[in-house]
Amino acid sequence: MTRFAHAATLLAVIAVPVIGWFTQNWSGATTLLVYWFETAAGCAFIAVRILLHQRWSPRRGHFRYDAPSEDRRRTTRSTFLAGFVVTSTAFTLAHGIFLAVIITLLNRNTDDTIAEINWGDVRWGALCVLAFLALDFVIDLKTLRGWPFARLEQTAQRALSRVVVVHLSLILGMAGVAVTGASSSLFSVFVVLKSMAALSVVVPQWEPTRPPAWLSRVLNRIPNAHPGQRFEEFWASDRANDQMRRERNEQPWP
Repeated sequence: MTRFAHAATLLAVIAVPVIGWFTQNWSGATTLLVYWFETAAGCAFIAVRILLHQRWSPRRGHFRYDAPSEDRRRTTRSTFLAGFVVTSTAFTLAHGIFLAVIITLLNRNTDDTIAEINWGDVRWGALCVLAFLALDFVIDLKTLRGWPFARLEQTAQRALSRVVVVHLSLILGMAGVAVTGASSSLFSVFVVLKSMAALSVVVPQWEPTRPPAWLSRVLNRIPNAHPGQRFEEFWASDRANDQMRRERNEQPWP
């Protein structure tokens, strides 16, 4: 039931700007502002999740986070919460600045209504998104104390990946409209792609215990790809190191 509720709230959040753009005649600028608010509010709710989990179930990962990287010995001295807040805030602010610049360019370089902002639609869309995100947060509160740190880490990483990849892609799409003078149909493509990327969150992650045979054959033929190791050996070693990293992050913190 919890997974179903999460999927339902996610679909509702995705549907707000999609319905606004395709059925309520929202402009591109209005839709992007709602997307920006979704990013900011979503990151804020995740930060609160991290804060509560840190207090209710302190783990080593909260205070000496061992991050996934090629150098598995690297640990951060700041808390996991501080790292997430700094990174998400920086990208969200940068997103807002780019958005303001692009809307200004659109107002100057095109006669299309794509750059017009209806603040009533923005307010209504933001309130709907906020309500669904808050509902999703309340659902998590029931089980948050028992979450492993790995689940919290995955939630934060997915949020940051959406901020970096999806929203910058949308902004570049609007920049393309501004530069080329293309119709708003180009922006429709980005709305669809953004929705599909958001839906990928509910798709189970594929984590095979062994690498695909075709991938091993290809990479084993590349000279110096992994000196002294076959790809299968590198895969197994990497998975073992990542498992050790996760176990270190899960250790209770006094």
